[in-house]
Amino acid sequence: MNIKTKSFLIILIVFIVACKNKNKENEYPNSEQKEIPGKENQANQPEKIKIDKSKMMEQLQGKWKEIEYPYRTAEFVRSIVKFVEEGTANNPKFENFEISENCQFDNNNIRDLKSSDIILTLPETKRCEKLKVSNDTLTLSGFSTNSNKDYNIVYLKLK
Repeated sequence: MNIKTKSFLIILIVFIVACKNKNKENEYPNSEQKEIPGKENQANQPEKIKIDKSKMMEQLQGKWKEIEYPYRTAEFVRSIVKFVEEGTANNPKFENFEISENCQFDNNNIRDLKSSDIILTLPETKRCEKLKVSNDTLTLSGFSTNSNKDYNIVYLKLK
């Protein structure tokens, strides 16, 4: 065997061994922790809350009026919503909405998303907001890239 072949084989063996060691480190991140590979450690997993979408859809139905700015309303009818606000250039129209655990779009107005958060997704405008409904109160929240602050828009249900 010539010297070039030997050098190549040595480099190849070192590379393969290094990759195998790297994969073992990824597979067992904390060797002091006595876990069975493939089993989830329930104590370390964040609790995933299952959303009852049909109940949430039922709670949303109807017309909502913002508390701080009474000229802003939201109207939910089945699986469509219309947001009305004074002074907008375009006439408001109904658009489809979805309720999910995450935002499917590249959206920079949601930060610190927790597993318990519910997301209102508007596919037509590729927009997402955190959603919370309790009794007669609807809260849409997120992060404003204009003001660099979190926002909460609170609506009350109209009778």
